[in-house]
Amino acid sequence: MTRKWPARVSAATAAALALLLAAAAFVAYAWQPSPAPYDSAYLDEIRSQYVDTPVARFHYTATGDGPPVVLVAGGAMWLHSWRDTVPALAAGHTVYAVDMPSQGYTEVVDGDFAYDLEGMAAAIEAFLDAVGLDRASLAGHSWGGAWSLYFAETRPDRVDRLVLLDAPGLDAERARQTEVFKVPVIGEAAANLTTRDRYADSLRSAFSHKDLVTDETIDEGWAWFSRPERRDAFVSLALGLDYDQTHARLGDVTAPTLILWGAEDAWLPATQAQGLADRITGARAEVLEGCGHNVHEDCPDAALPLLTAFLRQ
Repeated sequence: MTRKWPARVSAATAAALALLLAAAAFVAYAWQPSPAPYDSAYLDEIRSQYVDTPVARFHYTATGDGPPVVLVAGGAMWLHSWRDTVPALAAGHTVYAVDMPSQGYTEVVDGDFAYDLEGMAAAIEAFLDAVGLDRASLAGHSWGGAWSLYFAETRPDRVDRLVLLDAPGLDAERARQTEVFKVPVIGEAAANLTTRDRYADSLRSAFSHKDLVTDETIDEGWAWFSRPERRDAFVSLALGLDYDQTHARLGDVTAPTLILWGAEDAWLPATQAQGLADRITGARAEVLEGCGHNVHEDCPDAALPLLTAFLRQ
């Protein structure tokens, strides 16, 4: 027997849903949180450089001397993520750590910029052109790895070596932590409602060694991610990254490839490391025990020697 709810209950439910949707829309599109008042100590430690392109005014550092390596950080992260990696590689390379559109202190100037795989790959290309690099090795973490992978697939003549660190690229399980940001209205509202504490919890979930996530580490990321335009860009990326595209072109990667993954990755299962290696010609996968999603920060003593040796071959 079909049960009919009283009209007054249905009307009340509809009114409540309408009120909730209106509140979500207000939080998503009308209300803007205030940026965090924080002066980055890391910016005082490094030699920031900027280069102007039609895409963005890129913030980056260039350290060391030798064959070029470009480091691309993950989503909701910036070049601070590579603070241990840069000195490890700089003994034998010129190391470019760059903030991509949506990250850190790079400012997008293209009003029509698309936060999708092609858009981010084009941004990598614009940066390489601007700093005078015809070819370089690329190392990308998480979303930055997906952007780097797509760049290597579509512009293979510009990549010497490729390192993917806990990087999505398979038509496989997605990170559940970012799925909410793909829901229209709800995603924008969730980004605006992200507080420093929630940002900190998310960052800790990417580490096995939680003690490494210090207040300074949290504030160095939160300082810029708290800006409304960065939150908006993060949501656009969550919506725009289609890993069916990277999966379909894995056979187009010609650069020697190393895949590093944390065995304790709580964002993406470590089985995806071998899944990528099986589909990229000549690729090698290394899964590091006791390490989380931010493998290069969580386990630098284990990850960086592998990264350094591979790039020096």
